[in-house]
Amino acid sequence: MQSHILFFIFWLLNFIAIFLLGLIFPNSIVLGTYRLSMVEAAIHAGFWLTFFVWTMKDYMTVRKVEFDPPFLRFICFFFINSFGIWLVSRCSQYTGLGIASYWWAFLLGGVAQLLQFVTWKLVGNKLKE
Repeated sequence: MQSHILFFIFWLLNFIAIFLLGLIFPNSIVLGTYRLSMVEAAIHAGFWLTFFVWTMKDYMTVRKVEFDPPFLRFICFFFINSFGIWLVSRCSQYTGLGIASYWWAFLLGGVAQLLQFVTWKLVGNKLKE
């Protein structure tokens, strides 16, 4: 049950980050299609990013991947988030998220990773108790 709450929190944070960055940089991060509004596109893109990152986290847990210095885990999930943003934007006709270049995937991935890292430190450990 607690992992569902954390998944929802990550989804909400990804949605907010994608939506706000789409408002701030409208020429580089495009939200919406003829079927999806900006808010709906940010919700879809946030969900698929969260789903991808969550799946990769579970895959790494099953494979027993260990990161000796915690900084390596942060870097690894930065690249996972960036790749997830790139994948979600490649399916823009379904997700409603488009980016101007892969550099924007790194920017969005970095923002998402920072939000997830802070959330995990603040909320994740409390939910485990």
